[in-house]
Amino acid sequence: MTGHLSMDISRHWIDHLPPLDWSNLRSGHRQARNVLSRLADDRSLLSRLVHEIEFDPSRLAQSEVHPLINRLVLYQDDSRGFQVRLHMSPGSRELVPHDHKYSFTAFVLRGAYVHVWRRRADRGEREFTGSDVLPGIVTIERPGACYTFGHPLVHQTIMLPGTVTLFMRGPRVKGRSHAALDMLPQAERWPPPSEAGKPKHANGQRPVTIAEYRAMVAQLCTDGLIEENSGAPGGTP
Repeated sequence: MTGHLSMDISRHWIDHLPPLDWSNLRSGHRQARNVLSRLADDRSLLSRLVHEIEFDPSRLAQSEVHPLINRLVLYQDDSRGFQVRLHMSPGSRELVPHDHKYSFTAFVLRGAYVHVWRRRADRGEREFTGSDVLPGIVTIERPGACYTFGHPLVHQTIMLPGTVTLFMRGPRVKGRSHAALDMLPQAERWPPPSEAGKPKHANGQRPVTIAEYRAMVAQLCTDGLIEENSGAPGGTP
């Protein structure tokens, strides 16, 4: 069990998943959708993974607060090429078209958002401006919605406050993400993209504190998405 827990806990079905094929997004989507929809239905395991973070320094250190979305790392296995996170939105507006360093699949648990899909006119993956992206489709992502987003694509999202999603990403294939340079707000209002070899965290992005983590857990319990902790490492059985 690579990159998971150092403590002695019982194994579960995620430990037995095969590697995901992120090179073929159709098959990768089917695999990731099956994992996230199963986890969404497995409230006991989802609760356990969230509560275990407090006892796992590695996952706690990787969990982050961010101006646009907060992230709890539920599971990671680099050898099988995936990481599972839970995202909680304060109500973000990612109006600047941008790409990602990896392909990912998202499953909406709560809330909703407007999702604008675009693609690069030049099919490149370097710096770009608004004139380099072509109009795409607009979708409304609601609870139960699941989609896979390839790293060459560009998108924008407008989320309702309290939106919660499960997020499964593949390996990083780019050293950094990119956003439309001519549409970026002033530097102090937009987290600059991270670059290979430089500090990971952008402006306003940092590891979650234990108090912030516990507040997120309390909110998830209040929303009925996870169960209360049993008090033992590993959470619910």
